[in-house]
Amino acid sequence: MKRKFQGLAVLTLASIVASGCSITGKADMQRTVTINENVKFESSLADSSLSVVHKKTIQIPIKADYTGFQGENIYYNQNGKTYLKNIKTHVETKLADKAFFAISENGNRALSFVDGKVYVLDFETNSEILIGHGTDTYLYYFADPDGKEVIHVDSGEELSVHVTDVDSLKVKTWYLNNRFALNNFTLTSIKKDVDGIYVAAESLENGYGLYHLDNNGNMKTISTLENIDSLDNYDFLDKNKIIFNDIYNGKSGIFIINLQSNEVTQLVAGGKDEEGIWVPFYKLSPDQSKILFDTPVQVGNEYKTNVYMAELVNNQVTNPTRIMENADLYAVISLTGFWSPDSKTAYISTSKPGNDLIDTVEVFTLQ
Repeated sequence: MKRKFQGLAVLTLASIVASGCSITGKADMQRTVTINENVKFESSLADSSLSVVHKKTIQIPIKADYTGFQGENIYYNQNGKTYLKNIKTHVETKLADKAFFAISENGNRALSFVDGKVYVLDFETNSEILIGHGTDTYLYYFADPDGKEVIHVDSGEELSVHVTDVDSLKVKTWYLNNRFALNNFTLTSIKKDVDGIYVAAESLENGYGLYHLDNNGNMKTISTLENIDSLDNYDFLDKNKIIFNDIYNGKSGIFIINLQSNEVTQLVAGGKDEEGIWVPFYKLSPDQSKILFDTPVQVGNEYKTNVYMAELVNNQVTNPTRIMENADLYAVISLTGFWSPDSKTAYISTSKPGNDLIDTVEVFTLQ
C-alpha cells in the first residue's frame, strides 16, 4: 500500500514520539476503525494524555473527496457545478456554476479549470475571475488562507513561478532556470510572503537549501538544510522556526529546525524495515498549540492508520493521545485532518478501502 502523498510506503509501526531529543547540526470492506470515546484514553506514548471526547461520527451521503473537506463544510462537484453541504445543519447550497479543484483555507474562494482556462470562484460576490490558462491543475494553488493570491508554477521551457493578485490581476514572476536544478524540486516547497517567495530546492551555486527570492529577484540563503533530505512539506512557526516532516540525518519523522542556530529537534519518529522508510505527517491547529499526526499500523495483510492528537509546547510534542486506531483515511492526516478556527475541535475524514471518496467524518473535541 502507498500513502496517498508522494508515494511514501506505509510500513509497520515503530517507536512514535522521540524523547525530546535535540539533534545539533545542521472494494467495500467492513470498517475496522476504533474510535477512543473516553476523555482520558491511556496513550501508549506517554503517561499523560489530553482530555479529548469523540463527539460523533457523521456519515457523508454525497460523493466528495478531500480537496473540498473543511471539517463541518464539505465542498463537492456535481454536474459541473460547485456545491457546499454543512454536515452539522445538513443545509446544501450551490455556490458556483463551475466545478472546482481547490478551496481556499477560509472557504470563500475556489480554483476552477474549464476548457483550458483557470478561474478563481468568489463565493461571497458570486463572481468568477479568469487568472490564466493551462492543462495541469496541480500547477495552480492558493498562496494564502483567504485566496487573495494564486501561485502558478510554469514547468515549460523555462521554470518560473507566477503569483497573481486575484483582485487586481497583477502578476509577479520569478524565473528559476538559471538558479535551481530541477531535481529535488517540488511545488509544495514554494511559499509566498509579503516580500517574495520561499523555495526549497537545489541551487546551482550553493546546493540544496531553503532560499528566499525577494520581489526584486534577489536571492538569500535561509538555511543550508544540512542532513535534511528534502523540505517538501513545512510550515513556519515563526520567522526563525520551521516544522517539517521528512528524513533528517537518516531518520524519518516530524522535526523543528531553528533557522538561526540550524539546530534540529525531532518531535515524532518515523520508521523503517526491510521494505523501506515511512514518514509521519501532521496537521497543525490554527493557533499552533496542538497537532494531529499519523502513523501506519499493520492489521493482518493490510495497512491502516493510527491518529494522535497532542500539544506542541516549547518545541516539544506533549500529552500525545491516540484518538483513532486502524482507520482508513483517504490520505495522510495533513490532507484529511481539519481543525476548527478556535483550535478546539478536530475533524478527520475517512474512506472505505478501495474507494477514494469521503465516507465519514469523525469529530473530536478538547475538554
